[in-house]
Amino acid sequence: MMLRAILYLFLLAVPAACDRSGAVVVKEASAEEKARVEVVGAGVAKGLMEALGSELRRVMEVGGPLTAIPLCQKIALPLTAAASDSPDVIAVRRTTLKPRNPANAATERDRVVLELMAMRSEPEVEIRREGDAAHYYQPLIVQEVCLKCHGDPSTFPKELSEVLAASYPADKATGYVLGDLRGAIHVTIAIP
Repeated sequence: MMLRAILYLFLLAVPAACDRSGAVVVKEASAEEKARVEVVGAGVAKGLMEALGSELRRVMEVGGPLTAIPLCQKIALPLTAAASDSPDVIAVRRTTLKPRNPANAATERDRVVLELMAMRSEPEVEIRREGDAAHYYQPLIVQEVCLKCHGDPSTFPKELSEVLAASYPADKATGYVLGDLRGAIHVTIAIP
């Protein structure tokens, strides 16, 4: 198991592509490419967090977590998908090892990056290059407000637990504590 994890980390840490013979060709991103990916990825992640955050704050002030759940169901995925109009951005998604919405479940690439982030005392941005795309991962850290819906479910009011169970029957996104890694914003960026 440990050998498999080390192999995954190695394969993701070294940007690679295959040539026509199928041999692995190492293609390291230049300093200029890395800087561009950092700027684009950080800008998209910040814009997404501001858009989602402002909507959640607005409804939480009016009706608390019970009003936030239907809002998240309705707007979170569309806001995420539309987080950038840059022609360089291929895709934007939120990803996690403990999804509430199955659409946010980690892919194998995401899982390896999220597990690496989780091993660190302070998760940091990860950038991976694969072929003609860079994968920018911005960690999502649990804040106090997140715990109202993502904390210890035994502390949730009964009505909140019922609405969560009805809205997300396969919910795995509870049990977090302040400062935990909740997941990441994953921005896929084209590299010319």
